Amino acid sequence: MTRTLLFVDADNQSPALVAPLARVFKSFGRSCTQAIVAGNGKGDRVRGWEQALQSEIPGIEVRCHVAPVRKQSADVRLMFELAAVHYGEADPATLIVVVSRDDLLVAATEYLASQGHNVLIALGAAPNAVAPVTDLPLVSLPLPNTPAPAPVPAPDVPIAQNASATNGLDRNIVAAAVARIRQALAPNKQGGYAASAVGQVLSKMGHDKATRDKIVRAIPNLKETGVGGDKRLIF
Repeated sequence: MTRTLLFVDADNQSPALVAPLARVFKSFGRSCTQAIVAGNGKGDRVRGWEQALQSEIPGIEVRCHVAPVRKQSADVRLMFELAAVHYGEADPATLIVVVSRDDLLVAATEYLASQGHNVLIALGAAPNAVAPVTDLPLVSLPLPNTPAPAPVPAPDVPIAQNASATNGLDRNIVAAAVARIRQALAPNKQGGYAASAVGQVLSKMGHDKATRDKIVRAIPNLKETGVGGDKRLIF
């Protein structure tokens, strides 16, 4: 008997992907029986995924996990769930679908494939995003057409005027990222923004880890303080 198990990185991918994902399952002649959704405690994407899945795929069992607001906390939660699959016997009739572009989860999915599991990676076709480099089957899902945020920098942030200062990125991308961060996050009491929260904002904009790192390094007048979960970016 065929079955499809879905593992969703809610911090990394939008609930708007549920409808095209359901169409993919239908084209494969499969129905998804269980979904495991993980995200951090900021925002409502976990709930959004739960509602969208239950609406688009009637009868699906959805298990939600809200992790602490900390870098890769949701990824780690999904890793524990994927471990249960790893320790089970590989079944060619079972398809494991991981919805994420995060390098850590892509690597975990590659490992499952090396152990004989039938796997697939799905992710949204976000503008300016680079698809993961992997030999695994990968499905790019269309996102609804939404207007891109205006590339207007925050008034007190001077944007660098040369390519080297922006790590080769279009300076409008850096400006848009700075504006979105300032809109989405309140400054920390000690000044600046939590590095993990900045990463989440950039991820939701569709930037992969390598691009997120470039954007952060390209922010003008950036200062870093603290380490680990206490790391803050001041700009």
